[in-house]
Amino acid sequence: MGVSGITQRVKRLPPRMVSVGPLEVQHSFLLMPDSPLNLLGRNLLCKLRATITCSPDSSLSLEVPEESLNLLPVLLSENQEAKEPSIFEITKDIQESLWATSSSDVGLLKSAVPVQIKTKSSTPPSIPQYPLSKEAIEGITPVINSLIEQGIIIPCKSEYNTPILPIKKPKKGPDGKHIYRFVQDLRAVNNHIIKRHSVVSNIHTIISSIPSTATYFTVVDLCSAFFSIPIHENSRHIFAFT
Repeated sequence: MGVSGITQRVKRLPPRMVSVGPLEVQHSFLLMPDSPLNLLGRNLLCKLRATITCSPDSSLSLEVPEESLNLLPVLLSENQEAKEPSIFEITKDIQESLWATSSSDVGLLKSAVPVQIKTKSSTPPSIPQYPLSKEAIEGITPVINSLIEQGIIIPCKSEYNTPILPIKKPKKGPDGKHIYRFVQDLRAVNNHIIKRHSVVSNIHTIISSIPSTATYFTVVDLCSAFFSIPIHENSRHIFAFT
């Protein structure tokens, strides 16, 4: 229950230095602009066994036993950690369409510049498809259909062909059937194209840029990230499969 008499959510300010007697500690305060008076923090005052004296001029004086002052840094840190917002509160304002709803969803970056691939003058690779089991075909079919519906895979005619290899995942789907991962053997294509310089930052450079004071880290798992960058229409036929 808030000071206004109703349940409400309020923001927490960045930690500030607080002086209580001879001690200085950091504490994160709640921001409540509509509060008619300063909040005393009764739970903390009780732990400190504090005494509040009210004067006729409406002023207040606070007395805290010396032995309680030694506990102040611990009490403030416990209070602050308990009030840290959860990941669900932090991400509640993000559009739900951003999150994947199935393992076959793709976050296609429509604003990205399509990648155009240059090839060597050698004969285009055309490798027959490996024999697949009936279970593998049935398992990979929904994945391919989903990629077609999302515009990731487009039917075409091409002199190129490289085999696909459906990989069974350990985890089963809601229907009890195994989920398959779409994998394509692109080794022949890699030998046929003119490789570009790496555009991925060195991992050691990224880690060294993190300040030593950082305590919270976020990991974002991109769903089907391989398909998120579009291929230029003049290069799509290179990745054909049957």
